[in-house]
Amino acid sequence: MGLVGGQTGPMETRDQDDVEHDDVEPAPPSWVLRTPTRQHEVWTVPLFTVALAVAVVIVGVVVGSAFGAIVAIVTGGPVAVGAVVLAVAGRRAFVEQSRAASWRFHQVGVLMAFGTGTLVALAALTVGTLLGIFPGVLGVSIVAFSNARSVPRFDRLVAAVTALVLAFGAAVLVVLGLTLQTITADRSAVWVGAGWFVAVIAAVVAVVQFRAAARAPRD
Repeated sequence: MGLVGGQTGPMETRDQDDVEHDDVEPAPPSWVLRTPTRQHEVWTVPLFTVALAVAVVIVGVVVGSAFGAIVAIVTGGPVAVGAVVLAVAGRRAFVEQSRAASWRFHQVGVLMAFGTGTLVALAALTVGTLLGIFPGVLGVSIVAFSNARSVPRFDRLVAAVTALVLAFGAAVLVVLGLTLQTITADRSAVWVGAGWFVAVIAAVVAVVQFRAAARAPRD
């Protein structure tokens, strides 16, 4: 009897542990945990994004040519507008503290991250400088492949689409660099030399992310 009792005790303990584990709720998605809970969390990223947009415009106008200034303004404008949209979404998520508001904030943040990286890379390539091309491409790739087991399908699709846009834009610049005779030799060299590399890498990222989106969780 003592032996039987000794065997029964641990079995009951394991059963209790199983019940306790079954009662534990699964952890919320990472995008829920990133919902702003303090005022400064609402404004930090939007302010940084606005500063980035202003810096792009200032560098393009002061340092670059007239063509570079136009590209900088066209690039900085959408980034600044996106920062405002991100601030509004963050403020709403902070006030409501609901899953729906957190998801909208996450969607805006993902669009801003991938969109900004793509715009900066394309702008740098268009102007004819390598500065900004590789940070933009690497930034998009790092965000796309980080925390791969918990990346929602929306994130994957945004990564794939923006990478496809980057690949198409770089490919167009390669064609223009090979056919146009009015552009400078330095700019043509960057369009053709770095353009094909960016196009290939971005196309690979797009294919990988489209395939990953098919099996990614919805949230």
